[in-house]
Amino acid sequence: MKAIIIAGGLGTRLSKYTKDTPKGMLKFLGKSLIERQIDTLRDCGINDIIIVRKHLKDKINFSGIKYIDDNPDEDGNMLRGLFQAKSEFNDDIIMTYGDVIFQKSVMEKVIKTKCDVGVVVDKSWRSYWTARLGSDTEDTESLVLDAMKDNITRLGIPNPPQNELDARYVGILKFSKKVLPKMIDLYNEEQRKFWNSQEKWYQSRNFKKGYMTDWIQHLINNKIKVKAIKICHGWMEFDTNEDYELAIEWSENDKLKRFFDVDG
Repeated sequence: MKAIIIAGGLGTRLSKYTKDTPKGMLKFLGKSLIERQIDTLRDCGINDIIIVRKHLKDKINFSGIKYIDDNPDEDGNMLRGLFQAKSEFNDDIIMTYGDVIFQKSVMEKVIKTKCDVGVVVDKSWRSYWTARLGSDTEDTESLVLDAMKDNITRLGIPNPPQNELDARYVGILKFSKKVLPKMIDLYNEEQRKFWNSQEKWYQSRNFKKGYMTDWIQHLINNKIKVKAIKICHGWMEFDTNEDYELAIEWSENDKLKRFFDVDG
């Protein structure tokens, strides 16, 4: 099993801190976000780790890690970042966003889950969202589970009705070695159709700037089951200046453990 960390984002909403630092290199409790991921992955027995770099790529440099560098002058998003690493698609893959952190217990659950495609979702996200944003209706995206609450049927629509918020997408995914050739075929097909087009692709501005949630929806639309790997807290994302500052504040006033246990 391998891990691919997508760490090429500009971090525009973290611009107070990311002018000279990739957002995955922001320090939290003495370690960068990416370093925390690497340590947790290794603690879980995953040592084959690939980081896809782009923005300020030379500032992401850890020993024992393989790097794939995307062209900073090319448009792209999470989906492009993942497929920059398709040469590594010869084993089960766990993919993470470079601006999240997660407890060991979360990654252990991902590793143990048997599925072709799995997406980590937080069933207890509302309390975290309210603490972060003051509301559980701000900055939301649909995530609808099937009748058995096992598989995702729809996701990625901004500001959906409350009945389409069964859980929160986290930014940790699992792809089996078995499904990866099919994924490559589907990606190549969409690339042929849309790479030079400015046409909207699902919720993305265009295919080049494809969101990972749109890719997951594309897999679902192509009859690939996407298992919901359900958790309750145990992760955090750092998307804005306010996120980062609030997380530091929580770590200093003993409020962090409500959502994330450093030793968990």
